[in-house]
Amino acid sequence: MIVRADYVVDGDICNIDLERLAKDGIKGLIFDLDSTLVAPHTATLTDEVRCILEAARSNFKVAVLSNNKKDVYLDQCSNALNMQVIGRAAKPSPAGFKKVQETFQLKPEEVAVVGDRPLTDVLGGHLAGMKTVLVWHLKSIKEPKWKTFFRKMERIFIRP
Repeated sequence: MIVRADYVVDGDICNIDLERLAKDGIKGLIFDLDSTLVAPHTATLTDEVRCILEAARSNFKVAVLSNNKKDVYLDQCSNALNMQVIGRAAKPSPAGFKKVQETFQLKPEEVAVVGDRPLTDVLGGHLAGMKTVLVWHLKSIKEPKWKTFFRKMERIFIRP
């Protein structure tokens, strides 16, 4: 089982080095939704996230892949993000990742999966043959202590 990310970002999505990804041959980005782009169940973008998405959109093909099953919420997020949002992904199953990669018309190795969860985003991206970028959840989110504990436990698996 491969849960080590190709790129580990010290911070949230706003700290991604998009230039490095482009130099490394990445042409498409598949983003996780909740906690990576928006606070869960809010469909609201911060100005910082909006800025990084605008930069990403100008250099990469972009889409969102989420395990969320609520169509109304997914539609709200699609409108707020101004990009395709695919729900019911059943991550870490590679099927959703491959579906997006095919719409991008790119090779798997030209696509990077960006997310905050090693056991869904990183594992799923690797199972689909893609590069992976692990970020922390948005700094604007205040999580319960039990959730932070489990996030830290998950990350034990990705240490070299």
